[in-house]
Amino acid sequence: MPDYLLDTMILRYWYDDRCPEQAKVIARVQAVRQADPLTRYVPRLFISVVTLGEIGFGHKVTPTPDLREQSEYLKFVRKECPEPLEITAHVGESYGDLKAWLFDNFRDKTKRRKDLRLSQLVDPISANKLGADENDLWIAAQAMTHNLVLVTHDTSGHFGQLLGHFATMLRVEDWAQ
Repeated sequence: MPDYLLDTMILRYWYDDRCPEQAKVIARVQAVRQADPLTRYVPRLFISVVTLGEIGFGHKVTPTPDLREQSEYLKFVRKECPEPLEITAHVGESYGDLKAWLFDNFRDKTKRRKDLRLSQLVDPISANKLGADENDLWIAAQAMTHNLVLVTHDTSGHFGQLLGHFATMLRVEDWAQ
């Protein structure tokens, strides 16, 4: 049985009863938390340190923060996903593979000429310019490195194409559908 890495939106849907996706996410969480009848293994739900950073950032920049609600949300996240997943050197290698694929497939063709210097080919282009969120790449790299199922609702655009391309190495589920 696989273990799971939940992204920011799936956690939000799970927590927030104002989200129409909540019932679907809760049903899926309950289903995966059942012990395997043969091995008795109960899958673990992980949260990325990147996701924790996204949550912290969101709480800090909210124009009118509700500190009680933010505190309750963080308690929920820590209770439900008590094992934060760190960034490692191996995750960095997977991140490089993912971003290189985006670069090779979605970078402006005029900037990929063979006669350009190497520094011009690997400029600090953001994943956002390549049609994906930088943090999503890190989270996907963590799931790929640790052989976890990435649970995300973000499967469209270039990021969705990337997830499809790496489907043999990266399993993805959308619990909000």
